[in-house]
Parts: sequence; structure tokens; C-alpha cells
Amino acid sequence: MKKKILILISALFLLFISLNAYAGLLGTYYNHFYEHPDMEVWNGGVGMVESTLTGSAPTMNASSDFYQFDWWDSQYYAFQRVDSDADLQNNFADSWFPVTGYSGTNEPHYFAVHWEGEFYVDEDKSYTYSMGSDDDAWLFIDNQLVLDLGGVHALTHDDYTINLTKGYHDIDIFFAERHTVQSAFQLNFFSDLEPSSVPEPATMLLLGTGLISLAGLRRKLKK
Repeated sequence: MKKKILILISALFLLFISLNAYAGLLGTYYNHFYEHPDMEVWNGGVGMVESTLTGSAPTMNASSDFYQFDWWDSQYYAFQRVDSDADLQNNFADSWFPVTGYSGTNEPHYFAVHWEGEFYVDEDKSYTYSMGSDDDAWLFIDNQLVLDLGGVHALTHDDYTINLTKGYHDIDIFFAERHTVQSAFQLNFFSDLEPSSVPEPATMLLLGTGLISLAGLRRKLKK
């Protein structure tokens, strides 16, 4: 009986690890050419995007002075990864230049990220979070803009409060670094974040290990 319990605990532990290893958001990274007309231009600012997310990126509003607002276009795609809660909260807050190795660009400067996923809250109430960025950042929850840090600027933080109902909610964050001096992002989000997807190789490895443990438990129970 003790062995059965140990095997079950092991299987549950593996499941716990697989879930927590990817607590965070799926980040799609883009690398821009230094000739891009929106790079090194001190344009933008609060109120430059529409308040509803209707596509794969924010929509520039009529009063915006961006020249070529295509920073999350597939032509600039660099890579994709899951960024953990810990990274988003603490590890991108200073001299953050994650995009390297792309010829023809002024890497590691001039890049953009789209983070996406969901989070769960366990009751209906007002929740207060904060976010900081250098440069542009826009945060959408359930496709509605809740925090606007647009423009080329030094690291700037802002708090916001949002009324949420119990259950899961979508989250999308759009970030851009358009200057060669400093780069930073920081998200203080006090609900568990879950990425839109998990890299397949790691998922399959953990799932396979878990299934082996469960198969062993089944054989033990038959004896």
C-alpha cells in the first residue's frame, strides 16, 4: 500500500511541476530593422490605440502619429517562448535586450513582444495590479484596454484596478522597445498566469513520464 501511495504522489508531483513550470505567458518576439520609421522617433503616448482589441495587435486610432504601426507583424518574427511569472515580475526590469543574432537589424535594440494567456480569479471583486515598461506597453484584459503606457519613455509604472467576475479571463500585453538606451518591462500580477500554449517537446516529456508512473500504479493495483 505504501508503494502505491508513493507512486500516486509521484504522479501528482509531476503534474504539479508540469503546470507550474509554465506558469506565465506565451511571448512572441519580433525584431525590427533600424530603418523602421517608428524606431528612434519620440512619437506615441497615451491614447494612441483603440480601447478594444479586435485583431492580433492593437489598432492605431485616428489621432495617432505612428508612421508604420506594424510592430507585431509576422515579417519581423524572431522566436516564441513562455516567460514565467518570476521573469515578468522581476527579471526584465533593467537592461533587457532578449533578441539577438539577426543580421541586417540593429539587434538587440528595436524589438517587440506580444504576451498572451489567461488567468483565474476565485471571486467577484475589484483587483489591483501594476505594470511598468520602457518603452511602449498596452495591457488588454478580455480584449479591453485597461492600461496604456504608450510612447518612447523611461521605465514608467502605473497601477490599475479592474472589476472581474469569478473564473478565467484573457490577457494580452503588447510591448515595444524603440530606442537604444535601456529597455525594461515589469508586471506585478497577483493572479496565476497561464500561457496560451506550452512548447510541445517539454509537454510531451512530462506527459510521458506521468503516464509511465500511472501505468506502474495500474499494474500494482492489479496484483
